[in-house]
Amino acid sequence: MRWVFAIIFILLGSILLSLTINDMGNAGHIIMKTIGFVCFVFAVFIVKNKKDKQKAL
Repeated sequence: MRWVFAIIFILLGSILLSLTINDMGNAGHIIMKTIGFVCFVFAVFIVKNKKDKQKAL
């Protein structure tokens, strides 16, 4: 189930990083790129946390 959430966050992050809207302005683009990057980082932590738990067993 965690892999599904990781894939969703990766897709959301990639959409936000590649999306360009002309009416947002510079602040909007910076916020959108930051949220996209945070989605990628969050997906990495989900997958990494899953691997650490499997090693402990």
